[in-house]
Amino acid sequence: MTSLGALAKIGAAVALGVVVTGDATRKAANGWAGEARVEQDSALAATPSAQRPQTISVMGYHVAPDGSRDGDGSTDQPWDLQTALDGGRGRVQPGDTVWLRGGRYVGDDFTTALNGTPEARITFRQHPGERATIDGRLLARGAYLDFWDFEITQSDPLSKEEQQLLDGRTNHGRYINLILHDANGQGVNFWVPGVDAEMYGNIIYNNGTHENLDHGVYVHNETGVKRIVDNVFFNNYARGIQIYASRRNPVLRNIVAEGNISFNNGTISERSTRVNLLINSGQPMDGLVASGNYLYFSPSVTNGINLRIGVIATEGNLGVTVEGNYAVGGRRGLEMPLPWTRATVRNNTIIGSRDLVLTGGTVATAYTWEHNTYITDSPSRAWTHDGKRSSFDDWRQMSGLGITDRVVSALPTAPKVVVRPNTYEPGRAHVAIYNWSRQATVLTDLSSVLSVGDRFEVHNVQDLFGPPVLSGTYDGNPVSFPMAGTTPPPPIGRTTPREAPRTGPDFDVFLVRSARL
Repeated sequence: MTSLGALAKIGAAVALGVVVTGDATRKAANGWAGEARVEQDSALAATPSAQRPQTISVMGYHVAPDGSRDGDGSTDQPWDLQTALDGGRGRVQPGDTVWLRGGRYVGDDFTTALNGTPEARITFRQHPGERATIDGRLLARGAYLDFWDFEITQSDPLSKEEQQLLDGRTNHGRYINLILHDANGQGVNFWVPGVDAEMYGNIIYNNGTHENLDHGVYVHNETGVKRIVDNVFFNNYARGIQIYASRRNPVLRNIVAEGNISFNNGTISERSTRVNLLINSGQPMDGLVASGNYLYFSPSVTNGINLRIGVIATEGNLGVTVEGNYAVGGRRGLEMPLPWTRATVRNNTIIGSRDLVLTGGTVATAYTWEHNTYITDSPSRAWTHDGKRSSFDDWRQMSGLGITDRVVSALPTAPKVVVRPNTYEPGRAHVAIYNWSRQATVLTDLSSVLSVGDRFEVHNVQDLFGPPVLSGTYDGNPVSFPMAGTTPPPPIGRTTPREAPRTGPDFDVFLVRSARL
């Protein structure tokens, strides 16, 4: 059985271009009869393809856990990590790649403020076939920097004071396919300036120790557009994605959360409000987008909220788009209790929450609210407007919303399979399976990810460093994904009030990786 590291080594010459492109509205394709409805989701191109690295190459500079400031950055005389982040005594220039060799880089704060250019970014990336781990915190400043593939964690998080793993403030920075877990505080502080920055393809879990304060990612933006795309968040202490500003912060604007998979966040805490995706602010908000996200709470999590959009009383909330999201379980599917000047809420599917929708205010003429689907086997009083619980018909009359929405009174019977190809790394994808029929295995079409003849491995994201759940050579046929599930990873160095629930066989998320021979 081939390891992920070996696959990465085999894939040292894999081209890195766009696998699939498409518009923001996700288009579903019917799979084979009787097995599953499969969505081949297009991964949005975050930057023009001409600006993306095109090949994996080990040309460049090297760092190692036993590297030295006195090295020259070669494979035989690697730098230590901080020397490279400082620029290798002037050697690291725009267009260069710095490779992190395998091993553990231990320290409190690793900091960089280097500047690449739009045409020649500087990249810090894990060496193919190796596992590089920063044990501490990365403070990313500067501009036009990419951070790619490696792991950031804290082996002794209680020794840190509310310390996040990644403080991402690089202008035009990109954080790609990182694994970030077990911080004392936030997983990622994605804060200002960070102009036109992007988090893409990361897996973020088990972060936090402070009730209602520690999240997978904590996001604020003022200038440009921040993008949080195709990440996986689970079992963080409070929220998975927290897009937020307090009354002391400036206005909050222009943040896109798209294609993320977020599940069971808050379940390891005692009193945190458990939310998978939150957009909220004590200051006016505009240009906020939650599109095509896949959210889930296990049946035992009766107090979770999948989508929380604007619950602080703020004058002047301008624009928000909530489109194409698929939210399952918890106490509430979507809550928007306070009015926005304009809002688009359409093509969302909300399933099995005790309270499907909560709205408020005089909003009928301000909102484009259409073609949403609510699926519940108990539809009597699952809608609320201005604090009054009601039936679907009464809610439509009170709110003036939902004229084209529909209610389905039976839960799905076939699995829903979501495949998210990775924009930056061909042969890589996240796969989410809502296993409504509780099948032991679910067939999954990986034709948008793999080419015939590709060797591949599949890992459950809740056991990334364990053995793969399946591996082989792709022959073009649907691949059978096992749905028995796994025990969620326990937090490192902490005793949490609760254990996170096991998601299989009802739901699971997988990482697919290939190596083209």
